[in-house]
Amino acid sequence: MFNGAQDFTISGGNFSNVGHDLIIHEGGQIGLLTLHRRTSLSASYDAEARCPPPLCHPNTRKAALQDLEHWANSTTGVGSAKILWLYGAAGAGKTAIAQTFAQICAQSGTPIGSFFFWHSDSSRNNPQRLFTTIALQMAIAIRPLRGIVDETVTENPFAPTSSIENQYKVLIIQPRLSLKDQTRSELERGETGKKRSRYSSTTSAPNKWLRTSDDGHNC
Repeated sequence: MFNGAQDFTISGGNFSNVGHDLIIHEGGQIGLLTLHRRTSLSASYDAEARCPPPLCHPNTRKAALQDLEHWANSTTGVGSAKILWLYGAAGAGKTAIAQTFAQICAQSGTPIGSFFFWHSDSSRNNPQRLFTTIALQMAIAIRPLRGIVDETVTENPFAPTSSIENQYKVLIIQPRLSLKDQTRSELERGETGKKRSRYSSTTSAPNKWLRTSDDGHNC
């Protein structure tokens, strides 16, 4: 998930250690706790369960990684694509490329979510945990989203167990749209300085998805 999340305090009784720098106090923000119970903590790019993860060797796969960085940071040409599909034969190095790319994004401060499927891990071979995991990662990485995601799940506790299509709509798309509306309202009221810079960079960032699979398979 994400390192460096700061100033996250949820009051209440018992503690539930989500990992990294986020600790949820049971009895506090129930929405995030409900979401946490439906996530896969072993699926993120920096999960302990995946250590040591596959990586590209230094000075290899340069062209592929540069193409991915261009796609992630551009809005023209290939950068206009919201979804990029990296596919190839088993053992071709797709996971290593995706892992290395995730680390590059994290090191540059780009908010990312990640989910590495694995057939023998019961929490990582279940697509029902994909968007719940990404949603919690968003709440950790993007501070203004935390309250929105928490409120969303608190008001609709069945969202994390709903269909994948509904999870994507309720847990991923709607919170982002709510943040845009909230930011627009605050800027119209004259919010300036650091808060404006932080919110603007968060809401203007494109929502892009990188998926990998074996050649010809939808995994």
